[in-house]
This record gives sequence, structure tokens and C-alpha cells, in this order.
Amino acid sequence: MRVISCQTMLCILFITALFGGQKAMSQNTPDQGSPIHIELAEKNGFATMTHTGHQNNRIGYRFHEHEPIEFGKVPLSESQANIDADEMNRLEDEYKNSSQVFVYTEHIEKDEAWVKQDWTFYMKPVKDGVEILLTIRTFNQGLPAYYGIQQCFRLGGESNNEWRRKIANTPAFSEYELWRRQSGDKKSLTRVMRNQTWQVIPADEKTLGARTPMGMAIDDLRTRGNLMLEVGPYKAVMQAPVDHGLITRVDISETWVCGIYWQNTSHVTNHHPADCLHSIVNIGNIPPFSKRAIQGKIYWFEGSPDSLLAHFKNDFLEGKQHRRLEIASCQFPVSGDITANADWIKKQMRWAKVQSAELVQFPECALSGYGGADINDFGNYDWNLLKAETGSILELAKTLKLWVLLGSSHRLSGDHKPHNSLYLVNPEGKIIDGYDKRFCTTGDLDYYTPGDHFVTFDINGIKCGLLICYDVRFPELYREYSKLGIEALFQSFYNARHREDCIHPKIMPVTAQTRAATNAFFMSLTNSSAPYSWPCYFITPDGLVEKKLSANQAGILFSTIDADKKYYDPSKPFRNDTIDGKLNSGETVQDPRSGDRTIY
Repeated sequence: MRVISCQTMLCILFITALFGGQKAMSQNTPDQGSPIHIELAEKNGFATMTHTGHQNNRIGYRFHEHEPIEFGKVPLSESQANIDADEMNRLEDEYKNSSQVFVYTEHIEKDEAWVKQDWTFYMKPVKDGVEILLTIRTFNQGLPAYYGIQQCFRLGGESNNEWRRKIANTPAFSEYELWRRQSGDKKSLTRVMRNQTWQVIPADEKTLGARTPMGMAIDDLRTRGNLMLEVGPYKAVMQAPVDHGLITRVDISETWVCGIYWQNTSHVTNHHPADCLHSIVNIGNIPPFSKRAIQGKIYWFEGSPDSLLAHFKNDFLEGKQHRRLEIASCQFPVSGDITANADWIKKQMRWAKVQSAELVQFPECALSGYGGADINDFGNYDWNLLKAETGSILELAKTLKLWVLLGSSHRLSGDHKPHNSLYLVNPEGKIIDGYDKRFCTTGDLDYYTPGDHFVTFDINGIKCGLLICYDVRFPELYREYSKLGIEALFQSFYNARHREDCIHPKIMPVTAQTRAATNAFFMSLTNSSAPYSWPCYFITPDGLVEKKLSANQAGILFSTIDADKKYYDPSKPFRNDTIDGKLNSGETVQDPRSGDRTIY
């Protein structure tokens, strides 16, 4: 049995009524800044919304329906799941403390389809719609890496049956109402973004949908590359992929617009008997007895699709208040087999996307194999295959909308030895820069030409830099990056295929910790997992290891760079003086007892 409760925070105002079971009703009173009013519908599991400026329209929302789509393993810990409890609590407190928030909780009991879990929706009316925070709490069973649930943004008009009209009666946005009045070809009111351009979902009463980049990743993984034609509880026929999870509808005059967006949306769908828009949202990757929070937003205002897009970008893209970056540091047994390396890379890119990473980092020479360990002679190397596989990885980065740091060997012209490079690939699938390993070991120099430049780039307002392996031995490189204002440094290694008692696992990570603490950097370290090796590390600016993977086995380390978080940094007051050559703190004095260093 599902127990549904709802509460509203208006100076802790809470109104409860019971209806033939366990159901609590309440409503919010919109503040002066929002024209939208939310209340629980008479039917279990639905809310209904009205807008003071858009009379005779009522939009519905269904919180829970149908069966989840499950894939992957359940994480063992919050660290493994990359759950930031502090940020989640901050968000939840922000919504709880808002005076006009509508709160709804769905208690889901264990049955054949579901594991026991609680969902709490915080819905805060604002000027252009309703901001939503969903928290998911697990009990003795966690949720796997992908746990797709359908969220229903309910529209419809007089053509719907009576019980549906009580929840949602939106003649302005109802495609079915429009089609009843139209003659000839049907007109679609539903829009999605493809290649940064608004496109319509075709006007058809059958359920149609599209995959987001996350949806492309998870469907490829769960079908082993044979993407299914239909997805979701209504068997939505998949159209071309979309840029993100925003799905919108305009009225017939295109003067009003509505829509819904959820973070972690894998699929969007349009149409079924209730004339709805749907988001399939990944709420998974939660260990037992843990909690995760996901944000979304309903849009409803007088305007155009382009104005809605501007609102969306401000809410979820360019307008982010917190300088945070979700990263995936990958390890696998890098070898001289270019195709096998590429398969590992593409598989780990897809899993990184499913778990909401924005940047994926791979080890040194991850694609090409490493000269001297995997490659005996570049003279007979298959550069054409390397180029083809590089192109396929760039195309996947574009499909998944991912930043990628790809370790490879970069061919030079003539008789020049290649560079040992770390390519910087943007979400459009283009190499926009590349760091070439500056300090090659004496053995490396038999295979590689050293580089001569630094690489810096900005993501989400965070300034980042790149280094490779043996560079860790030269603190001057880190000081130069410090001068450039770096906040996060990504360093890729190939410290593998050594003896079990090798010194590298003992000295390399702690050396990187020192570099991080001395310069107040975040540092992400990746390495090959071929034995014997040491694993991926994520180091915070205080020099502490926040998390790491297990050694000698493939895996992905998910971490969050929060550049606005404060860390212990005792050298900060004097770091710039040191860089400028002043090698003490405070002011020195001229004193004979200071000058004579033989007395006491």
C-alpha cells in the first residue's frame, strides 16, 4: 500500500483531511511574486495548478506512476555514489524555509516492481513557474545506477474524461482539443531542442519521445548498442535525440508557453490518452539507508519558446550560482590494443553520463597505449586506426555532451617522435587544446618528444589545468599553474605493469597530495589499472584524499569539485609573496644579534 501525505509551509500552516484511506490534503497560497497556486487534487497522487494571469486553465502533475526502468549495480556507500550530503541538506533547507512551498510525500512500499522508498516533492511557485526539489530516501535496499521513473506533466482539454479534467483542464495547451477543431494536417504545439534549435515533436496521437544524452548512454549500455525503437511505460516511439530534458508546449497563438525540465532526464515523451508531457528521470545510484536530491522546474508564463529557453539557461546552465563540476576519473587496463582501449573508453564515457558527470578523465596514453610498455616501435604503429578510433570517441563526446580528457600519442611529421598528449575535448566533440607531457623520463625520450606549453580552460566558472605523470616530480610546473590562477588540476598517469613492491604506489599519490596542498588545487589523478598499479585519486585543496578507487581493477571514481567551498590553506597569506621571490613572512629587521649567527 502507498501512503500519501502532503503538507504546506506557510508559517508552518498544515491542513489535513482524510478521504477513504490515508491521504492528506493541503494547498499553498502564492506569494506576491508568483501567480501560481498549487493544491492536492481529489484523486490520490495528483496536484493541480492554476495561474492568476491565465484563467480557465488548470495544469496537473502526477507524482508516481507505472514501473521503474532499472539497470546497473547498487552502490555500496554514499562516497561511491558521489552523494554530497552537505549540498543536499543546503538545498532541502532552502526549500523548507521558503514560506510558500507546497510539500508532498509519497511512501512507496516494496512490491514486485518497486523497492521501499520515500519521495518528497518541494514545489515552490515563482514568477515564471514552479521550482521543484525531489528527495529520494532509501531503506534496506538501495537503487541501482539507473532507476528511471516517469514524471507526468498533465495537460488536456474537454476531450478528456471527467476525472482527468478535475486534475488538468488546459484548453490553451491541449493538442487534442486543437486537433478536434482543425481540418487538414494536425499542428504540433510541442517543442524540444535539437542541435540548439527548437523542433516540434510530430502531431500524432500515438506516444512519441526522444532520448537525451543520458538516454543515449543508458539505452546503449542496456541493449549492448542495439537501441530499442520504443521506450517507457507508454511505449514511446523514439525520434531523433534531443539536447537536454526540456520539453515544452505553446498555445495556439504562441503567446503562452509551458514546459517541464528535470535534472537527470533520460527520455522525454509526448501524448497518450491524457495529452501529457512526460520526463523519465534517473533517481538511482543510491545506497541503502541513504538520500539523494534532484532539481526540476515547471514553466508557465506568457512568452515564447525562445524566452522560455532563456529562463531555462539561467536556471540550469549559465545562471548556476555555485561553481561546481561533476567529474569521472576512469581507470582500465590500458594496453597496446587500440580497439580494446577505445571500447573501454566509450563504455566508461556512457556510464559517466548515466551518473551525471560533466567531465570524464582518462589515463596517460589511454587510447594509443604507452610507448615502451605497450608499444615497442612507433615505426610500425597503426596511426590510421588510432585516428579512426579518436574520431569515434569525439563523436561520442558530442552525442553525450561531455568534456573528455583523452590520453593518447600525438603523431608529428617527418621523423619526429610523437608527443605524449592529453587531448581536451569539448561537448561539441572537438579537440580544443592538448597538453603535451613536458617532462618525459629518460626512457620516454626514446619514444616521445617533450612538450613546451601549459593548458588552461574554464568549465562552470572553474579554471582548470593539465599535467601528465612524471611532471609530478617538478614542483615548478605547479607553481606556474598557480600563477595562472588554476583551481583544479587534472593529471593523468601510466604507472602500471610494475613489480608488486614498486615504489610508485607509495610515492606518487603522496607527492600529488603535497602539490595540491602547497598550491591549494583540487587534483584528479587517473592511472591505468593494469597490475601492478595504483588507483584513481581525488584530492582536495587541503591535500587530503577525499576518495580513491581500488587498485588493479577497472572502475570510475565520481567526484565533485566545489570551487566555492572553503578548505584549510595555511600558506595562503604568503603564497604570492613566495612566488614573487620573498621567501619569508612579515618584515625583516637590521639587528646585530640577527646578523651575527655565531652567538647565542
